[in-house]
Amino acid sequence: MFKFLKSHVMASVGIYGGSTLLLMAAFWVAYQYADPLPPSRVVVAAGSRTGAYYRHAQLYAEAFAREGVELVVLETSGSMDNLARMAVTEEALETGDGADAPQELVDAAFMQGGIATAANYPQLRSLGSLYYEPLWVFHARKRGIRNLTDLKGRTVAIGPAGSGTNTMARRMLTDNGVTPDNSTLIETGYADVLASLSPAGDTTVRPDAVFTIAGAESTIVETLGGPDSSMDLYSFDRAEAYARHYRFLNRLTLPEGSLNLARNVPGRDVNLLATTANLVVRDDLHPAIKYLFLLAASEVHGSGDLFSRPGEFPNKEASLFPLSDEAERFYSSGPPLLMRYLPYSLAIIFERLKILLIPLLTLLYPLFKITPPAYRWQIRRRIFRWYKDLKDLDTEAYSITTREEARAMLRRLETLDRMVLETSVPLSYSDNIYSLRIHIHLIQDRMEKLCAHLDQGAETEPAPSAG
Repeated sequence: MFKFLKSHVMASVGIYGGSTLLLMAAFWVAYQYADPLPPSRVVVAAGSRTGAYYRHAQLYAEAFAREGVELVVLETSGSMDNLARMAVTEEALETGDGADAPQELVDAAFMQGGIATAANYPQLRSLGSLYYEPLWVFHARKRGIRNLTDLKGRTVAIGPAGSGTNTMARRMLTDNGVTPDNSTLIETGYADVLASLSPAGDTTVRPDAVFTIAGAESTIVETLGGPDSSMDLYSFDRAEAYARHYRFLNRLTLPEGSLNLARNVPGRDVNLLATTANLVVRDDLHPAIKYLFLLAASEVHGSGDLFSRPGEFPNKEASLFPLSDEAERFYSSGPPLLMRYLPYSLAIIFERLKILLIPLLTLLYPLFKITPPAYRWQIRRRIFRWYKDLKDLDTEAYSITTREEARAMLRRLETLDRMVLETSVPLSYSDNIYSLRIHIHLIQDRMEKLCAHLDQGAETEPAPSAG
């Protein structure tokens, strides 16, 4: 009996254990192709604390925090500084030294359009344009600036080094013949610029013109474009020419009175040029984090502003670098299905499960079809081995001629019958057990008849003579 029970257990373990191991192996193989879990901490390079990039980054951080992800906002000098930080590779970070070496890898950054060529930064991808960034040029009213060429020989504030404003201003001024050789270009923050333009400011460093790329609600635009300012807002009368010369620029119109309706500021329609703010990420950033950035961008910038309609941004136009695959899908069909209806953390779990379910769906149905028949075959095969033993006993029984052999066979058959009776099998296989016992009883009946016949023959046999 113990031998049969052991065989029964081994059959179950062999069939179902093998199926389980096969599923586990398939899961392991699928896991190698599943994306790793997204990081719980992401670093974004913004700009100065007084700029729009930093303010927007803080709103992104709040959106990330609601989904359980920490977004670290890094204060920088501006777009060019952000680009330099994004260009740092992980290998360079590991071997870097010195006080100016970056301390951690930057995953994403806000950047001004037109500051770089995509071919020089193959590891960077854009998640789209976020909003218009107008170029504002304010000039001293008494100077009578009609074109940018009139700034030759003047003092011009072009924004701090490392900022997108600095890069754009230098490029535009150079194309108009205004260079550091014939003019004074001041690289300083806007707090210092506003201080120098105040009534108590130092007149020796007071600029004749100020370049800034900022939103209409920024402090410098509200101050220099306000009704009490000593500066006039320059209107790009050749805006179309600039837009065709610099393909990343857009022509915008600032309507009369849009900065201050009560005091009608500006007093006329003003032609502006604008680039777009871009959200740039590393190509190897986890796809789920890219989607989280895109969802945050839609939340922060989707309502529109003075220069854009609701829903106009974010978009895939005027991207600084090639769009990531996730951004392409986001702008064509929206966020992934799971992220539309589930919290971010649950969506990530189910997204990974989709990959891991592939072997389950591929193998589970065939296993359900194959495993039960295989198990039945294993059980029946064990029972049929009893039949082999029974057949051997049956064949041996036909050669029995003595009472001792017949009674010994009966004892063996009784032992076999008891072992079969005590064997535990699923109810669905009981018919096989009882069929085997019936056949054992058939041989037992024959042996009992043989014993009776041999006993009767022994009684009628004449007693031997005494001699």
